[in-house]
Amino acid sequence: MKGVDWAAHEDPSAMQSATLSPILLLRRSFELVGPIYWPLLILTSSSHIAFFVVGLTSPSLGMILSLLLLAYGLIGLPILAGAAFWLVDQHLKQRTPPLGNSLDRAVSRAVPLVFGSILLVLIVSLGMLLFVLPGIYWGVRLAFTLCAIALEDKGATEGLGYSWNLVRGRWWGVFWAFLAVALIFGIAILISFFVGGILGDTLGAAVVGNAAATAVAPILNIYTVLLFRSLQQLQAQAA
Repeated sequence: MKGVDWAAHEDPSAMQSATLSPILLLRRSFELVGPIYWPLLILTSSSHIAFFVVGLTSPSLGMILSLLLLAYGLIGLPILAGAAFWLVDQHLKQRTPPLGNSLDRAVSRAVPLVFGSILLVLIVSLGMLLFVLPGIYWGVRLAFTLCAIALEDKGATEGLGYSWNLVRGRWWGVFWAFLAVALIFGIAILISFFVGGILGDTLGAAVVGNAAATAVAPILNIYTVLLFRSLQQLQAQAA
């Protein structure tokens, strides 16, 4: 299995660093982010800017932009996410590539990234319609679909299966890892929103809140890849 091979050959010392602890993963994310923060910010900021612009437009124009945003979300976002994950992973291996190389890599995986993302959204949305809890469960089991496609060269359905098997037996640990970081950054973004509202008006609050969400996005990319690799290492240990 390629995940086991990575753990055994790419970084032999990583077997001792495998963890699902949100605090340890966040600390490691902040330690790693410096050299790749700006490239990751470029990759992740476009979505925040696009959503913000749509929110400010008039209803008629907003409908047109919303359709364009939907197309961007279905096609552009998975590709940019794949580029961000690959850039982080190369940095972990001390092979940090230029931003252009990361984009080229993601574009070469565009078809499985896009279709994998669409399948993921459909499955989780269906689960949410079935009394919410199935959607949460499936969302956690399939959370690493794009990582598997971008980093392990899996196809769309293979990526779904890879993530499903990777989380097997560790669902609660992964759920808590994602929930904890969502709460930490969510509170920080809410505080930024309220501070913006105090200093200005509703627009000021939206600007400050959106800026805060954009600023932490690179940390979340690193956090996700670290969690993905930790799960692979734990799986290798169990094997």
